[in-house]
Amino acid sequence: MRRRGRLTVMGAVVAVFLLTAVAASGSHAKAGVSSIPAFTEGQSAAPSGANWITENGNVRNWRYSTLTAITGSNGSGLKEAWQTTLPAPTNGDLAFAGNANPIEYDGIVYMQDKYTRIFALDGATGKILWSFDPQVPQTALANASDMRAISMGGGMIFDASLGTIYALNPTTGAQIWATQVVDPNGGSGIDAAPQYYDGMVFDGTAGGDTGGPCLAFALNASTGKVVWYYNTVPENPSAEGWNTWPSHRAYFGGGALWDPPAIDPANGLVVYGVGNPVPYVGWAEGPGMERNTESTLALHLATGKFAWTFQEVHHDIWDYDGMQSPVSDDVMVNGKMTDVIDHINKDAYSYVLYAATGKPVVGVDEVPVPQSAAMHTYPTQPIPVTEMPGSPNELVPHIPPDPSAWSGIAPDGKPYIVATAPFTPYTDTQYTVVAPTYTGGIEWPENSFDPQTGLLYICANESDYGMEAYPPQDVHEVLGNFAGFLAIKTSYSPTGVNVGRLIALNPATDTITWHDDTPNINCSSPVTTTASGLVLIGRGTGSIQAYDATTGALDWTFQGAVPTIPRFSLYSDNGTEYLVAYTSSATTGETVDAYSLG
Repeated sequence: MRRRGRLTVMGAVVAVFLLTAVAASGSHAKAGVSSIPAFTEGQSAAPSGANWITENGNVRNWRYSTLTAITGSNGSGLKEAWQTTLPAPTNGDLAFAGNANPIEYDGIVYMQDKYTRIFALDGATGKILWSFDPQVPQTALANASDMRAISMGGGMIFDASLGTIYALNPTTGAQIWATQVVDPNGGSGIDAAPQYYDGMVFDGTAGGDTGGPCLAFALNASTGKVVWYYNTVPENPSAEGWNTWPSHRAYFGGGALWDPPAIDPANGLVVYGVGNPVPYVGWAEGPGMERNTESTLALHLATGKFAWTFQEVHHDIWDYDGMQSPVSDDVMVNGKMTDVIDHINKDAYSYVLYAATGKPVVGVDEVPVPQSAAMHTYPTQPIPVTEMPGSPNELVPHIPPDPSAWSGIAPDGKPYIVATAPFTPYTDTQYTVVAPTYTGGIEWPENSFDPQTGLLYICANESDYGMEAYPPQDVHEVLGNFAGFLAIKTSYSPTGVNVGRLIALNPATDTITWHDDTPNINCSSPVTTTASGLVLIGRGTGSIQAYDATTGALDWTFQGAVPTIPRFSLYSDNGTEYLVAYTSSATTGETVDAYSLG
């Protein structure tokens, strides 16, 4: 689940694909903007260099740049090259999270703002060349539609807005085609950036928390026609995982696809991180493992046929989404370069899997965990052998580290129960303190893989909180009402753990090489690495920090122009390396800033 205040679950919604010409507007601009090529498979999978063509730099989700001009010794001297404040919408567009980072090709920067509008900017000056507005009205349902970014390929820019994928002319911003994949009024939407590869556009839908269908899908990039789709919740007896669900398996939804998939070219796979089952409390779910939720899910690129799945949480009642984008990379295993998939869920366990089979590279044990008959808890959970409680390789604590922080009385007037083992269940009779919370360990901000060091760099958080279920008599199924299915109450201690952690992890051994902690400052930025040995991360103050990729030493801190978390990418234009950042602020609006060494 992405957002939660009060929790909901809906009835079944029929999954229907529609090829629709969706009304929107594009303002035309100067001719001469470079066309977007149909990138070869090798170009799509190569690390980012002069251009940054997807949300995460390449289709393997590396967030790694081969650029070297900005280094550990000179980065503090970055200067603002240009700043562009995007015009405010005039038609009452609905606002979303504003978490996208810009993409770039041949000196043109493309980006999506929090109103889901698309802009093309001159990469040397910041001049707006064109804009496109899907015109999302204030009355639209907002769940499952944070929209992370856009992508490009085959002569087009691809955008997701609510339940529709748009293809735009990169020279003018004119709409080429639009495909409505799901109806957002049925509780679903598209949160993840589209991923272009080999003439197709891959994405997935979210909205399982509100009863909408959760579908992996592929479109023909030239026409927008649906090539295939795959329902993450099994919909018939022949579907993968059918017998692992309660009898009402598809009624409540679940299995959302929140973030872009990874493309694994070597095996012809598209690999998704899949979210939680719904409802959240085990007594309402009924017994079962509930595959393919909380899983890394691999499908065949050409057909969408099931390849493999690896479930990371069985019968999840803690909202430990496997939402984050998987990473497809190559690491040395037993002296041989090996194609693997790295995936980390919100519970902050790292799973390194053989890309061809989905089997663990490093051991994973099915560990007996505390049980609750009322919650229908699963008897074991898969925990990597290197990350058992107390291990120096545990990414974050999975047992509340300071029980004394919870010595007071909970909101229900009773003492807190403090978990002493991972995956301790909560009930509707007393608050149970667990670690981490549903917003961390690891939330949506993407990791970065550096092929020079062979390390995965991770934005994590140490956290804990109290959980208590609403009693069954207070829970009601209300279709289309996100606040209508009350499930979990939460409570935080003012002295509870709250530490942002940047981690360098060796995926070949699932061991931590170094980590850097920032107490009382959450880590909520995607990580980016460069060939100059930098690990870059944004902070809530608007600053960008650079760490040494090998040692973890802080090289420099650069203060950006807007005091809010910057979402940034790297590109080069006419020999100048730029760091381009998008910020969304209530005081300064939607801003794009480009920084260079001058």
